[in-house]
Amino acid sequence: VGANFNGLNLHRVILEDRDLHEATFINTDLRGAILANSNFNNCSFLGASLITAFLINSTFKGANLYGCRAFGCNFTGADLTEANFSEADLLNADLSKSNLCGAIMSCKNIETVIFTDAVYDSATKWPKSFNPERAGCRKVD
Repeated sequence: VGANFNGLNLHRVILEDRDLHEATFINTDLRGAILANSNFNNCSFLGASLITAFLINSTFKGANLYGCRAFGCNFTGADLTEANFSEADLLNADLSKSNLCGAIMSCKNIETVIFTDAVYDSATKWPKSFNPERAGCRKVD
């Protein structure tokens, strides 16, 4: 809880089924990491590299992913409620079946993200030109 992983090279680390809420991963290398079924609520991933990380069914409620690089990252089934993806690069990321309620989705390469069956609400912030329903999301309120 609240651990500091800032700036570490955790390339391909395996941290499945962990409770790491409120930890900081600022500028941390998590490329190819396996982080499934874990609790990252209120964590900071500012500028972190999550390229091809496997985050299936993890929780990121209130997490700050500002400016992270998440190319090809798999967030399938993740709870991303109120997560901040501002300036994050989500090139070819998979957010299928994720919960995006209240999330800030003003990210780069949003048009390449897979959103199949993801849910969002009226508090979710999208880029002005982006249509979440056309991308596969479903609005809930």
